[in-house]
Amino acid sequence: MIFSSLVESLANRRGAMKAMAGASTIAAGMAAMAGPAEAKTAAKREPIDFKDPAQNLKAFIKLTSDLDPKKESIGWFGGTIYGNRGVEPLKPLVGVTGVGVSRIETVGPNTYRMFNREFACYTDVKTGEILEKWTNPYTNEVCDVMPINNMIVNAQVSPIVEQEFDGHKVSFPFTPPWIIQDGKAFSMFEIQAAFPNPMKPDAWPRESAGPINRTGEMFQRMVSLADLENPELTAVDYVGTWTRVGPWLPWMLMGQAEGHVLYRSFMNRCKSINSLPANLLAYMKAKYPEFLKAPGPETWGKPNDSSWTVYMSQNKPKPAK
Repeated sequence: MIFSSLVESLANRRGAMKAMAGASTIAAGMAAMAGPAEAKTAAKREPIDFKDPAQNLKAFIKLTSDLDPKKESIGWFGGTIYGNRGVEPLKPLVGVTGVGVSRIETVGPNTYRMFNREFACYTDVKTGEILEKWTNPYTNEVCDVMPINNMIVNAQVSPIVEQEFDGHKVSFPFTPPWIIQDGKAFSMFEIQAAFPNPMKPDAWPRESAGPINRTGEMFQRMVSLADLENPELTAVDYVGTWTRVGPWLPWMLMGQAEGHVLYRSFMNRCKSINSLPANLLAYMKAKYPEFLKAPGPETWGKPNDSSWTVYMSQNKPKPAK
């Protein structure tokens, strides 16, 4: 993410900056949909110098989360995951629909702590039904589907981003590019990385895709420039896309087979939890209600979760075939 979002892209995996990504993600009214009093407020403008790292960062936080620490942001993402193997055409494997819930704390000048939690279900590509069993079209094996359920995906962001994930620390300058066109601001954020896989192939021969997890995450968001420049708005509505390239998911039991998965999804900010797709919301309320709220301050400094570390904590290696 979400956040299918910002944080998930910083974490370099998926299950996300629903990443700062994904990537991410979330809640405020849209000036174009506001009432008369809000429309008057939306007329206020303070131009943003996107080449200034501090102004760039503030605009990005306003876009992907909420500058008000008392407010949580909800970001939805949904689309299709494709298998990419050899010279074969891309194969649609499963759908995906999920949410990132985040909030921000200001800890110093131009420095923010982002508290994020993300959840996603995998779905039937034809019916949209949430899957708990899935027949792998490459192996014909019936697999137990494991949703993305990452309780902690936190990050500290400033003009220099710092993030820990799977025991590896990431630090890099933060000045993502923006394109301004016809009254709209287009935000682009991506990260390309390769990290040692916490799921070692000798211990997890059927679940691990190999010693290195190579991931690429690309987040694109579009927002009204007038809203972004309105100093009285702490968050702005957006629509966008999240694309991710990564290794086979552990529960697919592909092991070190050639190929990888490609995520293609849409994403947007939700006005509230109740704006989520009905089947996703009902499933979460019944089985994962804790993921409908952002992490608390007590989670700061604890290790972040990923699809691999969570899988390892909840499963044992499958016997070799």
